[in-house]
Amino acid sequence: MRPVNMECTYSADARKASMSRVRDCFIIVTLVGLTFGLATKAVGQADSQRSHAEWQQYNGGYDATRFSSLTQINTNNVSSLREVARFKIPETTSFQADPVVVGGTLYVTTLHNTYAIDARTGQQRWVRLHDLKNPGPGRLGRGVGYADGRVFRGLADGHVLAMNASTGDVIWDVVGADPKAGEFYTAAPVVWEGRVYLGNAGSDYGGIGHIKAFDAETGKQLWSFDTVPSAGEAAKTWPSEPNKFKAGGGTYTSYALDPEAGLLYSPVGNPGPDFLREYRSGDNLYTCSVIILDARTGELKGYRQFVKNDFHDWDMAASPILFTSRAGRKMVAAAGKNGYLYGLSRDLQELSFQVPVTRIENADAPLTAEATHFLPGMHGGTNFYGPSYSPPLNTLFVPAIDWGSTIKLVPPEALKHNPPQPFTGAVNAFGDHDAERFGHITAVDADSGHVLWKYDTDTPMLASVTPTAGGLLLTGDTKGNFLAFDASNGNVLLKMDMGEPIGGGVVSYMLDGVQYIAVAGGMANPPMHIDSGPAWVAIFSLPDRSNR
Repeated sequence: MRPVNMECTYSADARKASMSRVRDCFIIVTLVGLTFGLATKAVGQADSQRSHAEWQQYNGGYDATRFSSLTQINTNNVSSLREVARFKIPETTSFQADPVVVGGTLYVTTLHNTYAIDARTGQQRWVRLHDLKNPGPGRLGRGVGYADGRVFRGLADGHVLAMNASTGDVIWDVVGADPKAGEFYTAAPVVWEGRVYLGNAGSDYGGIGHIKAFDAETGKQLWSFDTVPSAGEAAKTWPSEPNKFKAGGGTYTSYALDPEAGLLYSPVGNPGPDFLREYRSGDNLYTCSVIILDARTGELKGYRQFVKNDFHDWDMAASPILFTSRAGRKMVAAAGKNGYLYGLSRDLQELSFQVPVTRIENADAPLTAEATHFLPGMHGGTNFYGPSYSPPLNTLFVPAIDWGSTIKLVPPEALKHNPPQPFTGAVNAFGDHDAERFGHITAVDADSGHVLWKYDTDTPMLASVTPTAGGLLLTGDTKGNFLAFDASNGNVLLKMDMGEPIGGGVVSYMLDGVQYIAVAGGMANPPMHIDSGPAWVAIFSLPDRSNR
């Protein structure tokens, strides 16, 4: 833009024109100010779009809302989307990873491998095989964390790694969890201020959850928080008898982080044994909760327990999300395996709404040795991908599984704690499950909790739900359909059969002016009665864009 002379003169020889000149100068200043303001706004929007042009974390960013500000693919043209590349993973697995995209490279994980893929062409750049020493009951890896040219992940044998993002070379490898104690890693780490945050799974196998911070440079453990406390007031919510073993509180997916406040928000899983609550009288803090930790020190700053003394395996498995609603309220949304979506204040103290997103039946009936049926079952509710949020629509979206279970309890005296063997308290291990099962996506007003629309199907909805500024909601189902909805009303705009069940992440990113969508598919999961061939990552773009 050419410079504008904003000097205003007031000539004594031209007093009649002075007011006109002052007015003209005022108009020029105003126009320049408006132009500068609009330019600044445009730069701000461009910067914002650039910050969302990659998918740098599991769930997109620290707030975990999964919102993409990209608009090239939108409600008007999504029906013409086409697959431009597919990376075929040579493993048949329960593929649940959320792709992370940085610098044109897409990263996904399985139990044994970490893959780096060209995010345009789907060609493999490198693969790192992890020689698991003792994987225990762990069967998968849900993704990586990224920072400063490194990718980080946990393994099923309790190791935590940093790898060179360009080559896959291991930079450091430390032991963070004990698989012999029923502990293993499935979650994707979050990285902030030189710390790698990661907690272990293992609630169902006699393990105890520990959320830890590791130094991103060296792997040194900086702090650890036990989700099943051994001291203090919270420890009194568990039995004190020496012959009763405390277990549970694992974390399974990932976390949200508030950089401004320096707070880490973590979901916490079920207590153990899963179904025999008489074994562990009390509230069993901090299981089935969302907890807030000081991200620098690990100090507990707050919590909300959604199910006290749980006996249905109703984890908070998915990450909570952080957002500011249209009404200007800083909020947290969380969804659990108990079938509810919750809207909360940022400190978790105020509950704005509690919305059922599945059928809920027989929830208070005691479990017995004869058999008790309940909904949602232990595979039901919202599992490893949780709510997402669209700021333009002020709408929350949550996937859910509508599937009942029947449990038969063991006699308490017959219960054995033998990690890493299952520690459930049921004769039939993780239960018998209904022949019929359903899935839902529910759209909810983020201020009122009012249900705006609902999509119902006869298959579990496990994949992530990803809203975009183009007005879309992107996901997949376990029948193998890639789906794009009009996020405002739930109308299906695209339904594409991909050939294999989809239970992983669906992400969007932009490279060289082209918007892409990547879908993690191929999910073989016998406990959930889902069969599949080898896993894959499919990449989509618009037909007039992909050849650029």
